[in-house]
Amino acid sequence: MLINNLNEIEDDRTKIMKYAQAKYFAEGFYKTSMDAIAAELQISKKTIYKYFATKNHLVEAVVHDTMRYMSSRLDEIVSSNQNAILKIISLLDFLSKSILRASDKWIIDIRDHMPALWNKIDKFRSKKMPVILSKIIEQGKKEDYIEDKQTEIIITIFISSIRAIVNPVFLSEHKLILHEIMPVTFEILLKGILIEKGIELFYKSFPAESGKTLG
Repeated sequence: MLINNLNEIEDDRTKIMKYAQAKYFAEGFYKTSMDAIAAELQISKKTIYKYFATKNHLVEAVVHDTMRYMSSRLDEIVSSNQNAILKIISLLDFLSKSILRASDKWIIDIRDHMPALWNKIDKFRSKKMPVILSKIIEQGKKEDYIEDKQTEIIITIFISSIRAIVNPVFLSEHKLILHEIMPVTFEILLKGILIEKGIELFYKSFPAESGKTLG
């Protein structure tokens, strides 16, 4: 009986958090009330507060769950048996899909209304991505797909570029949409590190519908 109750609690908590995640990613969280989430889930607001004391706690849960999932998926990509080019493709596909899920409203809300949480996200990217990129780059060098240039420099350029692009101020000032400019960013970055053999394999392996990258 206790196990069943624990499962029900976890299911309710997860259901609320996952729904809020989808809604926040699409519409932002600042103007999304707990009343709206309760009504759309057809539960009482009291049920939400049973698991999340405030809206900020719910937003934090969404962010932490997202970071846990991203960390796990990135580890899967880098530890797979694929060659470096296929890992790059898997990485680009995953990051692109992740970016498509997150609207500019969500990013701006985090930056403007929960700056401490925004800093956590930035630290996560700063710590996780260098490790992932370093392993893929070193593998690519050994396979003769990537230029033999200093890995630290390549990583710094990649991280700095992504941080600059995934920035609410930059997007707002230049009236840009994140998912539209990411392919251009990746194109510029990849052209700087892949040798001819790597570019050829990239073209052969990358999905046809995404063929504009590196074009």
